[in-house]
Amino acid sequence: MKTPTPAIKTPAPAMKTPASATKTPPPVPPVTTALSDDQMQKLAQSFHDIAVEIGQVRLNGIAAGSKLTDPAIVQLQGYVYSLMNVATSFAIQDANITLANADQSVAQIALATKAADHALDRLQRIDKAVSIASSVIVLAMAISTKDPGQIESAAHSVAIAAGLDV
Repeated sequence: MKTPTPAIKTPAPAMKTPASATKTPPPVPPVTTALSDDQMQKLAQSFHDIAVEIGQVRLNGIAAGSKLTDPAIVQLQGYVYSLMNVATSFAIQDANITLANADQSVAQIALATKAADHALDRLQRIDKAVSIASSVIVLAMAISTKDPGQIESAAHSVAIAAGLDV
């Protein structure tokens, strides 16, 4: 005689929650603000001043015996041209750049570029000038992305290259 197999009970179907109840609300984007003419001119002036300081470090290196063909001297000259182009671009664009958290971004950029400018004033080593200049170029590119995270990161890198404890 066969023993009856117990019936397998299947669980009752779960109640479905509406899709709208399980979704998280989308993140609120940061407030974006067009930079004022004054802010753009300050950015332009900052990048111009750094380009001039880098050019002076380059000339001081040449006066101290570096050759015009020295790779670091050539690299500094390229940075001078690039930063002058950035400065000119900022001066021409005026308020055509819109940044999220514009005031905070501009303050971070100003702090970083001022630190770089100050560091270049007293700089004697060409390799340090190359490091500062390259970080400032990255900052310029970060500004063009309009991404506050990239700007903050690049400004931080400039401050570190300039010797600030941040």
